[in-house]
Amino acid sequence: MEGTPLRSLPARLPSPVNPVHALAQVEATLPDLPSQAQRALALVDIGGRPRAEAATELGLPEAELSKLLASGRKALRRMLAPLPSGGWCERAERLISDRLDGALAPSGRTRLEAHMGSCQRCATHERKLIQAHDLLVESYLAQHAPAAPRAVAAAAPAAELRAVGDPAAAPTGGRTLPLAWPAAFMVALLLVVVIAALALAGILHAP
Repeated sequence: MEGTPLRSLPARLPSPVNPVHALAQVEATLPDLPSQAQRALALVDIGGRPRAEAATELGLPEAELSKLLASGRKALRRMLAPLPSGGWCERAERLISDRLDGALAPSGRTRLEAHMGSCQRCATHERKLIQAHDLLVESYLAQHAPAAPRAVAAAAPAAELRAVGDPAAAPTGGRTLPLAWPAAFMVALLLVVVIAALALAGILHAP
């Protein structure tokens, strides 16, 4: 309700979501849900897609997507709390679903707030729905946690090892290993020995 600032909001994943993994997660969680509702939940609840974008991808009008999301979310909530239904509560569940996505019209908001003010059942539905949604998001993260930070960390030592083994790989702007001076010293020493040998040979063969 607009007058309830502490009303909890559903969790959102912080990074882009693989749609194939998202759909597989919804199918595993709600195997009896119709396929279109599964796809809607995967796109919006896990993938975080805006409704307009999800409706376009599914080839559906937004009103039909609204129905699919409401039915999918009802099934999701039932995993935690089976509640009695009927009458205006059925309509309220769809309005609650719309509100979660910021798609509730002002007229619907007024009707929903009036109903929620006197219906503990629908307040429980909304609370349990958000809890079930968060469990779905957490289960996705448990199986598909981002691996990029570990890959970057593993690549850094490998790059350092390549720089140590290959003088050409060392950065020109930083400190390089002194691999060239021993070779130069050996060449200079060899030249001194050759010059000394030639000078000695010249003295021995002098008339």
